[in-house]
Amino acid sequence: MVRKVESGITGLDEMLRGGFPEGRMILIIGGPGTGKTILCSQFLYHGATKQEKTVYISLDETKSHFLEEMLTFGWNFQELEQDNVFTFIDASSIRRIPEEAKVGKLQVAGKELARERLKDSIFKTLDESGQLMDRALGDLGAQRIVLDSISGLTFRFPDAREKRQAMLDIMEALNGIGATCLITSEAISIGEERQVQPEEYLSHGAVLLQTLGTGERAVRIVKMRGTEVDSTPRPYKIGQTGLEVYPGQNLYQTRAAY
Repeated sequence: MVRKVESGITGLDEMLRGGFPEGRMILIIGGPGTGKTILCSQFLYHGATKQEKTVYISLDETKSHFLEEMLTFGWNFQELEQDNVFTFIDASSIRRIPEEAKVGKLQVAGKELARERLKDSIFKTLDESGQLMDRALGDLGAQRIVLDSISGLTFRFPDAREKRQAMLDIMEALNGIGATCLITSEAISIGEERQVQPEEYLSHGAVLLQTLGTGERAVRIVKMRGTEVDSTPRPYKIGQTGLEVYPGQNLYQTRAAY
């Protein structure tokens, strides 16, 4: 039987039949403003308040901006960090990794080197106390991990094959930790005929967040290996305390929920 990890999001756990499968890698897909980061942060906050070790890996925004934004929902991650149940890893430097590097007097180029530097920037960097981040992820027993956003790799690896390999590198490294991981990705198309993204094939599950033409929001569980879920699109809203999903309603009932 697959063990479940509660998301902490009202209504979503009902759709997931109890929560995300433990130890799996789940993709959170959506366009700008759909609440991907909010969903993932809510997932981390729920775990951290239960004294679970949680980690947020940012490929885009700074720590100060993240802490400030999350406070608007009443989530004090700085306090959780002081309690040693939350770690923020700033890996945004991947956009500045050079395509070439010197080894001795030789100039070395190539995407393989860039991918190694990418992994180092995530797993081998030092935190504020000088501790290696890979210890925070592995040795210290991280139970919930968020990587936000894997779409940032597009800037460093515009070639589709190289981007896929970079994703594989990161996902394999995260998968070896054994934590339940959420990875955000920008949707490159929307609607029923949307284009399936390469990272969807690499993940164990995928959740799609959409803002419809009517302004209504819909969440759909696109896939979740090894467990039964409610795959019907359900309405959700972003409120003062984060995301709320209405699993018992269809989209045409959304206005009544508001």
